[in-house]
Formats: sequence, C-alpha cells, structure tokens
Amino acid sequence: MCGIWALFGSYEVIQKQISNVLKIAHRGPDAFRVETNMHFFPHCCLAFHRLSVVDDLYGMQPMRVNILPFLWLIYNGEIYNHKALGKEHGFNYQTQCDGEVILHLYARYGAEGAAAHLDGVFAFCVIDTEKGQVHLGRDTYGVRPAFKLLSDDGVLAICSEAKGDVLLRSSPR
Repeated sequence: MCGIWALFGSYEVIQKQISNVLKIAHRGPDAFRVETNMHFFPHCCLAFHRLSVVDDLYGMQPMRVNILPFLWLIYNGEIYNHKALGKEHGFNYQTQCDGEVILHLYARYGAEGAAAHLDGVFAFCVIDTEKGQVHLGRDTYGVRPAFKLLSDDGVLAICSEAKGDVLLRSSPR
C-alpha cells in the first residue's frame, strides 16, 4: 500500500494544505517525496508515501522517464499485466516498476485507453505538462481508492484517503 496526494491550485492554498499529506504517512513507511511547481503547472504539488515492493532504486514517485519527459505519474496499486503489455506494444521500460506502463500507455492511447488496457488494482494520476492536463484513473472496483475534491474556487485535491483532503476549504471570492 502506498499513498498518493496531489493539489492543483494557488500557491497560497498549497502552502496552507501541504501538512495534509502527513495524514497518510502510514500508507508508505519506506520513503516520502514531494514535487512542486512542475513545468507548465506552477501551482501544483505532488506527494508520495512509498511502501517499497518493486524496484527500490528507480520506482520512486512522482515518476518520470527520460523518453516521456512531459509526463508525471503518481499511483498506488499493482499492474498484473505490465510485462505482457510491454512485450505486446514494444515499450522500452526504463525501470522495473509495474506502474511505468501507465506512462507508456497514456502516451500512446490517452487516459481512457491506458486505463482500459490495465489489469490490476490501481489508482493513478497522470500529469501531462505538454497538454496542460491532469488525468485520474482507477480500477473498476476501486480496490485502490482515489478521492478527489474540487473546491468552489477551482482547487483540485487528490488523495488515497479522504482525510488527506478534508481540510481543503474554498477561498473567499
């Protein structure tokens, strides 16, 4: 079990809400990482609590791979068919992490196509800095949860557990 947390909004909101990421620290005791202000997404924050299962060295998230530098990924789960998909589609994996297949599938088929190809239990957030888009995906049964909250003032929050987003409030207009 890992923990994903993301916030897209103003710098002020991120500054006030960043402590919420600690509410899901129990989901990943092995490592923790935060990325902010990515190219074309100046007011965002991605965080990841890792329970290391596969690829200790290169499996850390938020994930990017050299051949797809405009894509960022945070995800929780297990992709059962990642090796088969790699062979079938000729993907050149740069890690041994099963989630990397999400980036390759997204680049080729888009968000819905990527999710449709996956067999497993997962929740993911792909950030496409080239297109300026954020995409969420989840397994059909929601085995790996992904809670999202869109505030009245346009702030988008994503978390593995609802308590990571619960303090988000709308700013006065």
